[in-house]
Amino acid sequence: QAALVADVNDIAQEHHVREKLCEIISTAELVYAAGQSSALRAVEFPNGSWVPDEILTNAGRKLAGQKIYHEYETLADLTGGICASLPTEESFYEPETAELCNKYIMRNPAYTAEETHRVMRMMEDKLCDSFEAAQAVAGVHGGGSPLMETITMMSRYDLEPLKDLAKYLAGFEGAEFPRIERPTVTPRAMLDKFKKTQVDKK
Repeated sequence: QAALVADVNDIAQEHHVREKLCEIISTAELVYAAGQSSALRAVEFPNGSWVPDEILTNAGRKLAGQKIYHEYETLADLTGGICASLPTEESFYEPETAELCNKYIMRNPAYTAEETHRVMRMMEDKLCDSFEAAQAVAGVHGGGSPLMETITMMSRYDLEPLKDLAKYLAGFEGAEFPRIERPTVTPRAMLDKFKKTQVDKK
């Protein structure tokens, strides 16, 4: 949508526009990569289901949630205010207004007035619709708030090997260069950790 509306507005080759599009692409690809990697590191449970790596799934989800409002801002920037002031659908077809609406909707001559109208109507739905507003919030909080992603990651991630590596780099006496290979982390690891606390209490 961002790429299309930029093209329709005839600004797609502007440097700052390309930067904005690249930022959206980067976020999408990193989130996708996190999902793929978490699946590749999945662990098969006794019931036959495969559970992905929790660190990677939450890292991807956190990045997506952090960027989503900025992506809406970028869409609004690339579209312009017309998405909030677009004439009614009927205005483009009524004999009294159609000619003017179709004349002034034009931006890039590579797109017809009808095509430009369709794109701007799509952006109106994307940026000014009440359902889409709910979707924007769901994009951040759906499936758990960003705080839960932080809690999950920080409770599962073992920082000690990384601190050992930093000690070696800082030149601590006796510090060795550790080989770091993070194991896959699943909810079962948290369950085992919880069970251990119960045993320790006894």
